[in-house]
Amino acid sequence: MLRTIFRLSLINLFLWVLTGCNTTNSSTVSTQDFKNTTTANDGSQLTPLIAGNTIEVSVEVDGRMEVSRHRAGLSYQGNVTLPLVGDVKVGGLTLKQARECIAETYGAYYVSTPVIMLSMLGGSEEGEWGYVTVMGRVRTPGTVPLRDVDGMKLTQAIQSSGGFAASAKQTEIRITRIDNSGKKIQVYVNFEAIGQAGHAESDVNLIDGDIVYVPERIF
Repeated sequence: MLRTIFRLSLINLFLWVLTGCNTTNSSTVSTQDFKNTTTANDGSQLTPLIAGNTIEVSVEVDGRMEVSRHRAGLSYQGNVTLPLVGDVKVGGLTLKQARECIAETYGAYYVSTPVIMLSMLGGSEEGEWGYVTVMGRVRTPGTVPLRDVDGMKLTQAIQSSGGFAASAKQTEIRITRIDNSGKKIQVYVNFEAIGQAGHAESDVNLIDGDIVYVPERIF
């Protein structure tokens, strides 16, 4: 039951990120065009927070540290519990958006504007070069740390997420990226063509901030 709730929460957060958090238009491009697209954004600002992530929050007001390095994990509902203000919903937000949300929440309790210091903790799994997010029908959805400045292949990301779930539709994997202009672009990849048909060119290279979604196969 908990596993089902967790899966649904992740999918809902993912869909919210793609539809509710950004008003820019999205377009579907070819695999080659997608490979040629890069982003000038700081990747840590693009990776959405999801259930299971842990953040560290410090709050400074008028030179006083009101909250010092408080660590909180995201619940299945996307909430974190913070001192004084209680539950704050940050699931589906980037770190930048979460910082603004937390600042607004704490701002209601102080005359002066609070300064929020926020980071996502990854422990030993922290990625030196950022993260990609793998959602949908994989065995362990979540963020995958990048170990190389050049990113990682789609096949590596799927493997790092425990592989496909039994009901995964491998022929229509969707990858979403935000380009330099802030526009969402997406590409659909037939994963089966990479291995079974030997189309290595279909194995897209993922960069910091990319979001991979594996849909469910309709039986």
